[in-house]
Amino acid sequence: MERKFYTTDEVQIGDEILFEDTHKIEHNLFWKVVNKISQGRLIVEIKEMGYAEKYNIDIQDVINLERNGF
Repeated sequence: MERKFYTTDEVQIGDEILFEDTHKIEHNLFWKVVNKISQGRLIVEIKEMGYAEKYNIDIQDVINLERNGF
């Protein structure tokens, strides 16, 4: 199956994403988008099972997108 690439226009604040990153411990959990800092960068956060972290990622690392249910 071919991978879909997302743009910053498709991803909205409040959406949840899965991403790949070789420099970060992989979490098979969805991270919430909390800010867009440029055309190609997102700030995401996770708060799960006592673990909380914010991280900035490249939009090209997004592998799955779940829309905010509002």
